[in-house]
Amino acid sequence: MKSVEHSEYLPDTEAGRSLFRERLIAKIQQHRDFKALPHEIQSNFFEKLAELTLFGTNNCSVETHSPRTRKLEKLADSYRRVANSIALLSEIDELLLDDAFQHSMPLQQQKKLMRQLAAQVDELIGGMRQTSTSTSERLLLGLQGASLLNQLGKLGVACKINNDFQTITKDAAEQRDASKQTQRLMPDLSQSMTLAMLCAMLILFNNGQLVEWSYCRRLLLEGKRVSR
Repeated sequence: MKSVEHSEYLPDTEAGRSLFRERLIAKIQQHRDFKALPHEIQSNFFEKLAELTLFGTNNCSVETHSPRTRKLEKLADSYRRVANSIALLSEIDELLLDDAFQHSMPLQQQKKLMRQLAAQVDELIGGMRQTSTSTSERLLLGLQGASLLNQLGKLGVACKINNDFQTITKDAAEQRDASKQTQRLMPDLSQSMTLAMLCAMLILFNNGQLVEWSYCRRLLLEGKRVSR
């Protein structure tokens, strides 16, 4: 098993955070949506990002969900990702797979089941959040996210978060879980992310906030909901 220093999970130390920021900026610069921005925006993009702040983070708690609900959110996302992947299959590939695995449930039924399971998990999460505290915290998170998206929009960054799902291999999960016993880890930047997600991570980092995958994604989701 690889050590943390040689994995994509950098430790939350001074050296690890410095390298994380360096890699995060490089990933933003390499993103196709960033390259599509006008040159005048690209030239001072990171200076503008450094000026962005999230209101309310100095004296308000914005942690809207416990480790338990974060895990449930990831489970629901996984169900949806499988269903969406099945939907992308061509008709011929679907027929071939159904024929090859006749002992298992047909893919169309699996897709329907995955979406039903995702909806059930979402319902469970919703029930867990039906408290006055979580409602007020969700409102704050939504307002922060909406403000963030509005500021990013002025820089030409679209609110795209549809593919920001974290994929973790078994080995990586074991490595991450083992490392978490001794130290906090930064998010894995080898994952596929939208430009909005990457920028949100950098803004949180610049503001001295905790940079955590599911929190960044929820910040954007709640902001998008409020902005509608």
